[in-house]
Amino acid sequence: MNRKAFLVPAMILFAVSAWAQMAPKPGAEVKKLDYFIGTWSTEGTVAQGPWGAGGKFSSTDTSEWMAGNFFVSGHSDFKMPPEVGGEGKEVSIMGYDSDQNVYTYDGYNSQGRHETSKGSVTGDTWTFTSSANYGGQEIKQKMTMKILTPTSYSMKFEISIDGTTWMTFMEGKATKK
Repeated sequence: MNRKAFLVPAMILFAVSAWAQMAPKPGAEVKKLDYFIGTWSTEGTVAQGPWGAGGKFSSTDTSEWMAGNFFVSGHSDFKMPPEVGGEGKEVSIMGYDSDQNVYTYDGYNSQGRHETSKGSVTGDTWTFTSSANYGGQEIKQKMTMKILTPTSYSMKFEISIDGTTWMTFMEGKATKK
């Protein structure tokens, strides 16, 4: 048998094996996102405020791990009061940025909005912050989710113009189906 014919496949096998051992694996922070995997039903209330009379809102969110288990992809169908957007859809990606030590959330919805948030988790409470421009006004946003059980969490979305005084925009409860 030709020695070269044996050496080349052996070298390729060795290189692939070495690469597989060096490939990154999701860390403990990433694995915490496993809580959000599945289909969730959220119901709550949009508070009365400068945006209108408020009212009930609901959403159905389905999330799954992307290949590699580093990011969670989500799809949402939501119904808001008409004065704050009405019905729509959203796709999202959640992950963990180990360089900045923060969770990340990017959402894109059918109403033309793109939201980028950074988050943290302390105990049973997740907090994501972001900012958005509405009608030329820069608004700071904060989403707080408190885990109640393995299949439910409460959520509160607040807004602020100055980053100090916060006003509840909406709050509710999510339940895993």
